Amino acid sequence: MTAADTTTDRGLRGNRDFHLLWAGAGLSFLGSRMSAFAYPLVVLWATGSPAESGLVAFVAQLPYLLAQLPAGVVADRFDRRRLLIACDVGRLIAVGSIPVWLLLFGLSFWQLSVVAFIEGTLTVVYRIAERAALPSLVPEEHLTTAISHNEAREQAAGLLGQGGAGLLAAVAQWLPFLSTAVLHACSFGTLLLIRKKLQVSTAPAEPQKPLAALLEGLRWMAGNRFARAAAGLIAVSNLLFQVLMLAVLVMVRDHGGSQATASVVSVVSGIGGVLGATTAAFWIRRISLPALVIGANGLWALLVPLTLFSPNPVLLGALYGAMSYIGAVWTVGVSAYLVGIVPDHLRGRVTSVASLLAYGPLAFGSLLGGFALSSFHATGTVLAVAGVMAVLTLVAAASPGVRSFSR
Repeated sequence: MTAADTTTDRGLRGNRDFHLLWAGAGLSFLGSRMSAFAYPLVVLWATGSPAESGLVAFVAQLPYLLAQLPAGVVADRFDRRRLLIACDVGRLIAVGSIPVWLLLFGLSFWQLSVVAFIEGTLTVVYRIAERAALPSLVPEEHLTTAISHNEAREQAAGLLGQGGAGLLAAVAQWLPFLSTAVLHACSFGTLLLIRKKLQVSTAPAEPQKPLAALLEGLRWMAGNRFARAAAGLIAVSNLLFQVLMLAVLVMVRDHGGSQATASVVSVVSGIGGVLGATTAAFWIRRISLPALVIGANGLWALLVPLTLFSPNPVLLGALYGAMSYIGAVWTVGVSAYLVGIVPDHLRGRVTSVASLLAYGPLAFGSLLGGFALSSFHATGTVLAVAGVMAVLTLVAAASPGVRSFSR
């Protein structure tokens, strides 16, 4: 029996390199989630301006629009392990500059914005390279389980990162950013211990030009109607949830809540995402992906307006947690589908195209949320989000791309 056969028989428990990558990426994502939540949180409590808070969140999310496609080309062309290490080192330096600046010069909106953009760009590259590397470490029969574990890890990172950012920012503005820098340093250490290569196939002797390589990934996505439709629906729903997240922060603040109170909402809601990821395989075996896509949007449309009647932070977090539960199940299902059908030499580029469609609008969601809340306040903004989500449910039900799904 070969080493690979032994690893397959023992499942993920005996897969040392998978666990190292899982742990290192978990620490890295925890740091990124902590800082991403801290940027608008610190600005909102320091200035009282939803518009400025939304603007810094927009800058932090802008790389999800601008950097996705180049990151996919880079992840397919260069050594993914070295790429992950370089991203951790870069984020350590960038985010580590914030505590120094805050202590020496005080809060600077522009300095926070520049660092947020740099960190966001490196996070995009890291995320795509890590996802593309997974099948190099995990046998095909364990991929769905591994993706479920990874999604649970990311949900837990969001849970701990957002909650931790609120608690740490309540102590000192610079503390969430110092903690993020330390987490990236720890992630760097775990990646150094990985032994296996993170590519199944090597780059050709004469690699394609970047544009030609990029177009190859775009053509693959364009040829898969279900993947294209699912990514488009995720794009709109993610934009709406960025608006809703900022609305929740404003509602907490308007009710006299502190940054720590906002973190309670994030913690309770994050539990739902973790539970959704860990139970995703159960639902995926019983519900078709088209039914999951349509049903998720319908349930969100029902749950969103209920947040207006939930001033209690625990109850507000529970509603948001139910929405996170649904989103995690959907994410695992679509991710497992893509990983199972995309060839390794295209995996970084296809992942980048899917991520661009799904997460590119995040930046505009933050910007839109800031100005919507300034103009229409929390009630009008939340009702608008619910209305668009209802329309999205009808679009999903009528979509030929969703109905084209084939196992």
